Amino acid sequence: MKKLIWLAVGLFLLIASPSASNAAGVKTYNNPVQVLLYKGASVTVTVTGNYQIVNKQTLTITPLASGTSLVFRASSSTVLVTYNGKTDFSSTGFTIQETIGAAPLSLVKVNQTRYRGSVDIRLQNGAVSVTNILDMEDYLKGVVPSEMPASWPLEALKAQAIAARNYAYKHKTSLTTNPNTQTYKGYDGESSRSNEAVEATRGLYLKYNGNVIETYYHSTSGGKTANVSDVWNSSQTAYPYLASVDDPYESSPYSRWSFTFSPDALLRSFGMTNPSTVLYDVSIAKTGANGEVSAVTIETSEGTKTIKGNETTIRKLFPLESNQFYGILPSNWFDIQVEKNGPSVSIQTVNGNIAASSLSSYSVQTGNGTISLANVGEIKVQTTAGITPLSSSPSGVRSIVVTGKGWGHRIGMSQYGAKAFAERGWTAEQILEHYYRGAEVSF
Repeated sequence: MKKLIWLAVGLFLLIASPSASNAAGVKTYNNPVQVLLYKGASVTVTVTGNYQIVNKQTLTITPLASGTSLVFRASSSTVLVTYNGKTDFSSTGFTIQETIGAAPLSLVKVNQTRYRGSVDIRLQNGAVSVTNILDMEDYLKGVVPSEMPASWPLEALKAQAIAARNYAYKHKTSLTTNPNTQTYKGYDGESSRSNEAVEATRGLYLKYNGNVIETYYHSTSGGKTANVSDVWNSSQTAYPYLASVDDPYESSPYSRWSFTFSPDALLRSFGMTNPSTVLYDVSIAKTGANGEVSAVTIETSEGTKTIKGNETTIRKLFPLESNQFYGILPSNWFDIQVEKNGPSVSIQTVNGNIAASSLSSYSVQTGNGTISLANVGEIKVQTTAGITPLSSSPSGVRSIVVTGKGWGHRIGMSQYGAKAFAERGWTAEQILEHYYRGAEVSF
């Protein structure tokens, strides 16, 4: 609700108030979006082109010469701004508005990055919050090459532009600059090729039954995209277009991957920090249509523990030492191989082949009757390598090898898959309508 109130105030200042009306030369945006750029103790903003600053508390408007730098700071319950040798303050913040003037291009630099449009500066939880307000199409110019290499085929870039437009339409008041929403690098991130893709698709959306849909996308599917219900526990009925489809041509460095984890790393993920705890075994529940993992269970000397959850929860159970893949497992579509200390031995039971680092829970038939192996001091078995003794206690895990497919949540469009389709002559519309089943591209 606070976001909606703020949006109304922002649009009032940008569009409706007499002192900031279009008649006064303020640049308005037909389809505005808001992007949180920065939040901190202070920020430097430099304008190039046509701008003015509005004190939202007093509604005082001051024109800004091109090249003016302003420093905003949080102070108690107000925002302080210093520029041109003077200081002003406002309990409700300031708006740096783009105006209509002689400069052909107006840009506002926040710290070291330049952006199109206007910015709103306000106090939020004791910090200075800076939000970029600009037209949808200009926003997309800073998104598309940040999400997909501008050197990729034009039809793939156009598919990315439409998918990003859909996402921005559905989340236009809660966008940020990072991949949690859509990566946005502003004017400094633009490319002429991706700008061409944005302009070529201007106003186009992907719709299902005439409604703009959620167009989640990801880097790499690994050969098949995922059902939204299998990775986010969302209702498949509510999102029929976010269903698993084949991705036959995708060629990505992230299609297949493998990582090895120590027992300590996994124990820490499960909240077990006692250094004497021994990990005995690890197992997974693969409940997704393609084998996506929804739960991981560990057996330890402290007991058994299972963690269930969506794809993010599962991926975070396997932390990577580097920042690759943002420090977590690339996807929740994987298998595991548990390497244990001591010999690897299995036995045949009525329930199938069972790993047996310890046979103490079993009994055997001998000439003298049935003997419980729990009463045998040392168990020895015949293997291809000879007679092997087994410990009477379970063997600890030496390492866990996780081998999987894809990068990301794997819902909707695969970016590497879109590239492969485009290289085979598919249009942006065909690509999108393949990944979002039953949807159509239209104005």
